[in-house]
Amino acid sequence: MPGALHRLVRMMTFPELASGLGVTFKWFHKPKVTEFYPDKRPVLPYRAKGRLHVDLETCISCKMCERACPEDCIKVFQPPKEVFKTDKRPVQFFISLEHCIHCGMCVDPCPTGSIHHSQEFEMASYLRNDFLFDKTTLPYDLDVKHFKQGILENVVEKGQ
Repeated sequence: MPGALHRLVRMMTFPELASGLGVTFKWFHKPKVTEFYPDKRPVLPYRAKGRLHVDLETCISCKMCERACPEDCIKVFQPPKEVFKTDKRPVQFFISLEHCIHCGMCVDPCPTGSIHHSQEFEMASYLRNDFLFDKTTLPYDLDVKHFKQGILENVVEKGQ
């Protein structure tokens, strides 16, 4: 009988609710912490992973970033063999930030450090094509705040 009486008292008094309200009221009297985001930009940690930036001048078309990407967001097209002997820069370089999970696995294997994350985190857009970059629209200058954005349809390798 004491067990049944104990359960009845617990059902009538809601001790879990009282304990939850205790936590709420404890935080209710502490000072508020608010970030005024649009007016004051937050200070991000040093290793925050924002938008991908590619410096095509130092890229050697090794395709290491393309192989390392778990989401297949990166497509690198090497120049023809005759040109590749003298100029190793890619003919085309595509990044789809729509599928990018910002894991950084493409940054680590790059032998020249051409691809890296920036501190830019404001990447919201209503258009899907705003997240697909080609060689001419890739963001590469970290000092520029607004980057050109490409309008490209499905990317397929030439000759397929």
